[in-house]
Amino acid sequence: MPSSSPFPEFTMAFQPIVDTAAGGTLFAYEALLRGRLGESAASVFANVPPEKTLAFDAACRERAVEMAASFGVCCGLSLNVWASAICDHRYGLHTTLRATQRAEWPARRLIFVMAEQEPVEDKGKLSRWIAAARNRGFTVAIDDFGAGYAGINSLLQPRPDMVKLDMGLVHGIDADRSRRTIVKGVVDACAVFGCRVVGEGVETEAEFAVLAWLGIDLMQGYIFARPGIACLPEIVRPAALTS
Repeated sequence: MPSSSPFPEFTMAFQPIVDTAAGGTLFAYEALLRGRLGESAASVFANVPPEKTLAFDAACRERAVEMAASFGVCCGLSLNVWASAICDHRYGLHTTLRATQRAEWPARRLIFVMAEQEPVEDKGKLSRWIAAARNRGFTVAIDDFGAGYAGINSLLQPRPDMVKLDMGLVHGIDADRSRRTIVKGVVDACAVFGCRVVGEGVETEAEFAVLAWLGIDLMQGYIFARPGIACLPEIVRPAALTS
């Protein structure tokens, strides 16, 4: 029987974010959109009509909460959200809050990561909505920091609690002085704002060592675990972390 859903079939994959300052303990899981057979998020979104994008964005967040609750996730849950969806009265963060209530899962564990491909026109409105979310105990983060629109102005407005470094800054950082200089500047600036930095896309021991040396405690990447499709993957801790 064909599905009555207006969306393509999808599931969520989960990838850990670890706190290296705490011996590699689990800080959060990032929920990542995947097709039923493991297809990429881009391929799934390609089958979503443009007018359904925000509704699908909300549906992904709700599915992630439901799955996290069923898996017994007791740490943070990082959810990607379009900045335009945050301010939407139909598909905003309140839909995710209702999902946590239905699943009887603590909403305070939610980390909303803004993933926007276009600049936000009404930044004042976005800041007000983010402030309201923060008052509810949610954490707000900026994705792909250092690429595209996710630049230094994001620290000034809307003042995120966390930033996730763009993978382009992390890959090969051990062999690139320019990358190290840029990331050090980001870490120093974030320290002034009380904003935590997540090193995303960490794949090698050398990248891990440089990020740790630069003062980045929260890390995510294949060196710890690949995303587990519809499951929580086992975490591998680098030798430098266990020694």
